[in-house]
Amino acid sequence: MTQSDHRGWLRTVGISFAVLASIWLPLASAMPVHAQQADQEFDIQVTPATLSVTLKPGVVKKATVGVRNLSNHSEVLKPRLSGFTINQHSQKVQLDYKPPVNMAEWVTFNQRELSLKAGESKNLEITYDTPTNVGFSYAAAITLGRANDEVITNTNSGASLKGTVAIFNLINIDRPGAKRELTVESFKSSRGTYEFLPATFTLTIKNTGNVIDQPSGNVFIQRSAGDAEPISTLSINPEGNYILPGNSRDITVKWQAGFPSYKAKEGGANGDTHLVWDWKNANDFRLGRYVAKTVLVYNDGQRDIPVITSVSFWVLPWRIIVISLILIIVLLMGLFGWGRLIALGTKKVRRYAVHK
Repeated sequence: MTQSDHRGWLRTVGISFAVLASIWLPLASAMPVHAQQADQEFDIQVTPATLSVTLKPGVVKKATVGVRNLSNHSEVLKPRLSGFTINQHSQKVQLDYKPPVNMAEWVTFNQRELSLKAGESKNLEITYDTPTNVGFSYAAAITLGRANDEVITNTNSGASLKGTVAIFNLINIDRPGAKRELTVESFKSSRGTYEFLPATFTLTIKNTGNVIDQPSGNVFIQRSAGDAEPISTLSINPEGNYILPGNSRDITVKWQAGFPSYKAKEGGANGDTHLVWDWKNANDFRLGRYVAKTVLVYNDGQRDIPVITSVSFWVLPWRIIVISLILIIVLLMGLFGWGRLIALGTKKVRRYAVHK
């Protein structure tokens, strides 16, 4: 299987496959995944959510996945190696239970079944007996479903569901010809001008290599592109997400350190915000032109390669500016008025003194 077999990003599939993984394939060494039906008849936790391994041709390697039964009854689970397809428009993943080409010949499970009592945890052991003629990268899913393929009927909705949880297995092959390369297709701000922060930037990264890779780096907020010291440093891909060969994906980065700034409403609908005046952050008042400079870094196997791009934007708090101008005008008019009165009074006093 070559990189042409990997089409898109993995993301959560429908409820029939339970919770699989996020669209960004989080590096989930500390992030377990649950497969939990609405009535909790099937509640299995697996760790990690994404199993990433690097293999050498002709070398056997082993890995383990932690499995825990969080339900109140015993479960007998059967591991399977599955493939998946990805809708190019919606980017949704659909498991097809057909392993990628030839993977079933060299990826095996040490246990044919896992018997777990309520609350019990066990490790699923995986053996990779890699042949010498493997490709550069593979993406598959390890699914754990009930050994008897029992269908669950949800007592609330009446829907029929098959309990299954999946761990995405990402494999890179360390062999001559493996190429790591990431490029920035675009970097843009959601607006040219913001009244208040946050400012939102979208970075589109393409994996032009033939192995699975993780983008990393920073977005530096500066007054100009050549500034030595940035105002703020924002991390790119702090979750450690993966991108598959030949695919592009958008990364969203937000600069939120402003005064005042929009914050999400507690208990509000998704996307609802309100303006917060946190006077402790008064030093973060933003006004003028700024530059967001991206430094994306990847390792080509020999050294770290930086990819640099930038975009400019403005922060113009027009309401504060308008109110400030009105206050300044009123103040100037007041000073002018008082100055005129004082001048007229002084003139009258002088005339009175001369006539007297």
